Amino acid sequence: MMIKRAAPYILFIGLACVVVDGLWIVEHYDTYDTYPAEAFICLILGLCLTLAAHLIILLGQRQVTPIGVNSKAGGGKDHRVFLQKVWADGEKIANRAFLILLIFFILLAIYDFVLAISLLNPVIFIGMTGYWFLEIVQEETEDQIKADLEPKSRRVQDLLKRIDYRRHPFSIPLILFTLIVFTFLLSKQFGFTLGLETSGNPYYVMSLPSGTFITGGFVFACGFIYIFQHGDFFGVRQAKQSDYKVMRLHFFEIIICGSTFLIWLLILVVDLFTSY
Repeated sequence: MMIKRAAPYILFIGLACVVVDGLWIVEHYDTYDTYPAEAFICLILGLCLTLAAHLIILLGQRQVTPIGVNSKAGGGKDHRVFLQKVWADGEKIANRAFLILLIFFILLAIYDFVLAISLLNPVIFIGMTGYWFLEIVQEETEDQIKADLEPKSRRVQDLLKRIDYRRHPFSIPLILFTLIVFTFLLSKQFGFTLGLETSGNPYYVMSLPSGTFITGGFVFACGFIYIFQHGDFFGVRQAKQSDYKVMRLHFFEIIICGSTFLIWLLILVVDLFTSY
């Protein structure tokens, strides 16, 4: 029973190992000729913990209750109530946070412009992770819960079942993120340098490191869907996640993961052709 309750935390730790290690690898690409062995170990450890948590949850699945029912069933205090109040005041909090960050970055840019630019990606990543956490724990309306978003096409239904993050934690963002990070690692191992376009006039809408940071935020977003579907997490009670939330994630995936994947693929293909 104890290990079942710990599964969501094990999963979160696994995803954190993958994402934090991956972002460190991306940020320090120009620092090392070859990455230390710990970079590989931490990435593999994170993936193993994610898989282990998934297997634990599969072996001990319990009934999922709709949001609002579990917090009234005598199962203890649900921190979702507090988080919903925070979300209700989200515009005021967001405006204040944005103003504070803007002032901070202006002052920091005056003192050290390079440092200010280097902090943009981590701040965007943290902001995205926090936003999706608050978004996913929100109680949904009756229409959203009952909305039938299942397509008529059998093939599309099968595809959506495979990428339904209520069923498994191995999301498209996680796969893409891991693929990009392994590209960074292996390029150093084989003496191949990636043209990341992090300065000057980049060819693409954003640099590959920036896209990787944003994708890292989506890794946690998809992970939260799976975690709250299958267990309690830091005082937020387990609750059924609707099709509406999953489809919202898929919509943003198309934009963010699609553009990041294309940038990664173009950089890889162009650099491989120009190196020979």
